[in-house]
Amino acid sequence: MLGSPGEGEQGVAAKSYTLPKETHEFVYPVAVRRAEVEAFAELLAAEADAPALEGGTEDVQAVLDGMIEEGAVDAEELTERMQGPRGEVEPVIEDWQARLEGDIGVVYARPGTYENLLAFVKFCKRRDDDTSDEFTVPENFADAAALLKRLETGTDTQYRAVIHTDLLPDE
Repeated sequence: MLGSPGEGEQGVAAKSYTLPKETHEFVYPVAVRRAEVEAFAELLAAEADAPALEGGTEDVQAVLDGMIEEGAVDAEELTERMQGPRGEVEPVIEDWQARLEGDIGVVYARPGTYENLLAFVKFCKRRDDDTSDEFTVPENFADAAALLKRLETGTDTQYRAVIHTDLLPDE
């Protein structure tokens, strides 16, 4: 039995089951192509391998101290937050790579996954557009963008699935 039976919600005259929140989660099932997930993995690798952004934390701290009260903002923390999108996205992409068995498959996106991937793509695009930054997006960037579009479409809906948390990457 999946849980305890009860009357359906919102006027639906059917039985529903209560599943434990500790082991189940609402997700968006999204159909993707392996090439798109691989392209996103390459984008992650390219950004990780690229030289760090110009200007060390000392330079950033000096600018911040000149603009606002000295010590009010920690430059190291700010720099880490600016580079944080990769940390949010990497485990998701690695999990999807491991779970996709064919050229086309379904991945499960938690609420907020699209926004994290979008933030990372925007971060990479800004770096690519910056002439003083050596980072360039990989040639298959269009495939990574296609994955982002699929996620946008797949998560822009009220319809979600409930799956066991064993099928999701760790948060």
